[in-house]
Order: sequence, then C-alpha cells, then structure tokens
Amino acid sequence: MNTRIFPLHRPLYDVLAEATRDALSRLRQSWLAYRERRQVELAERELLALSARTLEDIGAPYGLIGQRRWQDERQGVERDRLLDRHGW
Repeated sequence: MNTRIFPLHRPLYDVLAEATRDALSRLRQSWLAYRERRQVELAERELLALSARTLEDIGAPYGLIGQRRWQDERQGVERDRLLDRHGW
C-alpha cells in the first residue's frame, strides 16, 4: 500500500511542491521506460527485415538467424502455394 504521511507542522505549499516533484519524477521515469521499450521494439522490427545472410554477417545470435530462415522458408511455401492455386 502506498500511503503518504503529511506532517501538520509543514506549510501546505511545501507539501504540495514535494508531491508535485514526486509525481513529475514518476512521470519522467515512466516516459524513459516507455521510450526504451519502444526503441527495443523498433530495433527488433528492423532486425526482422534483414535477410539470414545479413544477420550472419553482423554476428546475430543463431536463434535469430534460424528464425529468419524458417520465416523465409514459410514465405516461400506460401508463395508457391498461391502461385500453384492460380496455375502459374
């Protein structure tokens, strides 16, 4: 439980100023955490756009390279099935 104790001997202005600083600090921390998560998401999305060969060249983890190869293979199978369905 998050409870705050407000001493009665402090002026109300000081209490409100401290509460405002605390709220702004929490807001800033939340914003920084959101920006960091967003940057990671964008970086992961950009990595997914790279070919397996490029991932190998930049030294990506083998799991990511394998995942990309599997995705390429699945896309190839889907493309072939679609072309087959239309008689090409």
